[in-house]
Order: sequence, then C-alpha cells, then structure tokens
Amino acid sequence: MMTNKDYQEIVEKKYGKPLKEIMYELCVIRDVVPWEGASELGVPKSTFLSWRNKFRFGPIQRRADFVRQMRDNTINKYKQELEDIDFERDFIYKDEKTIRGFKEIMERLLELERYKRTLLDDEDTSSDILITMKIATIEQTLNYLMEYEQGKLHEEFNRERERIHYGRK
Repeated sequence: MMTNKDYQEIVEKKYGKPLKEIMYELCVIRDVVPWEGASELGVPKSTFLSWRNKFRFGPIQRRADFVRQMRDNTINKYKQELEDIDFERDFIYKDEKTIRGFKEIMERLLELERYKRTLLDDEDTSSDILITMKIATIEQTLNYLMEYEQGKLHEEFNRERERIHYGRK
C-alpha cells in the first residue's frame, strides 16, 4: 500500500515541481473539486484532500485566511492612522450643541473604536464583530453628516424613496 509520501514523490517527479505549487494551481487557480484533482494526479481522493488541507487550499480555509488577512490589513491601517493621535487633546466644540460639535465627538469616537480594535487579540471574535459594527455605524453617520453639509442627503432620500415606491408596484 502506498503512503501519501510515496504519492507525493511520484507526483512531484511527474510534474517537475513541488507539491505545493501543483496543489496551488489545482485548488486556487483552477478550483477543481477533490475527485477531479485526485483523478488528474492519479492519487486517492483522501490523499488529495489531505494535501489540500495541509497547504490550506480548501475553500473554507482560503476564505478564513482571506478574512484574517483583511482584518490584519485593516488593523495595520488603523495603527498607522492613529500613530500621532493624542486621545487627551481638548475638544474644540465641547460646549456647542451643534452639528459641528456632534461631528467632532463622532470623529473622536471613531478614533477610539478603531484604537480598541487594534488592541483585541485574534481569539476575541465577538468583541471584534461588535467593534467592527460600531466603527461601520460611526463611519456611516459621518458620511450622512458630510452629505447633509454638502446638500446631498435630501437628494439621496428622494432617490431611495422613488426606488422603493416603484419597487412596490
């Protein structure tokens, strides 16, 4: 009975390159299903699946790795943006109950939430989701404020109202 190692040697010799490159082409570039990949390589399906898992080329593994990479990129971006931020600085519009004052506190809350996200460890997914939702909410609020100040929010409302109105008929 042949082992996965025996099959690996045969496949690498046949294709003239490392198994990881071969599996990358099959799983990532061509996105073959396990039986198809196993058939093409001349190995049992269980061997193909074992190799796919070993190199993290399965669809769920690739998705998880992609999400982790996106998370890491976002956190690194936040760290760079927050590098020179002084969280103790005074508020300029603290005593105003105006849109200007509201915008300032929302911008500061956004900085704080982004900073909190950089402090989370990888295992704290529920807190990460909660903070990510808070960040998205604050960002959208700031976008609405910007559109309002530019006189575009009423236009957006009317567009959405029309879209919904015509969708109901």
